[in-house]
Amino acid sequence: MSDADIFARHVEAIRRKLSIVTPAPREALANKSNAAAVLMPLFERGGELHIVYIRRSDHVASHRGQVAFPGGRVDPTDTTLLHTALREAHEEVGIEPHLVDVLGGFPTMSTVATGMQVAPFVGVLRRPVDYRIQENEVAQVFEVPLRALADRQYRGLYEWRRDKDRPSSNFPAIFYSGQTIWGLTLRITENLLDIMGIPYRS
Repeated sequence: MSDADIFARHVEAIRRKLSIVTPAPREALANKSNAAAVLMPLFERGGELHIVYIRRSDHVASHRGQVAFPGGRVDPTDTTLLHTALREAHEEVGIEPHLVDVLGGFPTMSTVATGMQVAPFVGVLRRPVDYRIQENEVAQVFEVPLRALADRQYRGLYEWRRDKDRPSSNFPAIFYSGQTIWGLTLRITENLLDIMGIPYRS
């Protein structure tokens, strides 16, 4: 079996698992300042699945400098939460909606620290993308191979402090190539590993 065949089997397995999930309706997250829809972009390189992440700018209102997926709040022109995720991915990093083969979405999830409600969607990039970063919102785009996300050598604990007057807390994290993937972004990532049956240590 070729690398391309293996990748295609992975993609179809994800599509089947997500086909039974009904994404939240637009109304569930519209007009809320603490709600967003995000896109988890996947692509193949050398027969291996990779995931695209962003590191948020230090100038945004919340979750400054943290690793996330492209996404944002519902706009009045968005007819669905999927449209929100695709529009934001285009605006933030230049992923054009027609280049995304949408596999489905996960149930809405919330961040532990801020209570932000997020509707995650998963899509495969049909071809390589020349990223165009919206610098006021995104500091960096980076890609991580699936094998690294499941590799125990990159797992550890991230110490996070809400503010200087509160004690810090430790959260499970992936440390890869100078980036720290933790919180809701890590939980969305682990949801993908779960539906693919890939073991990992949180």
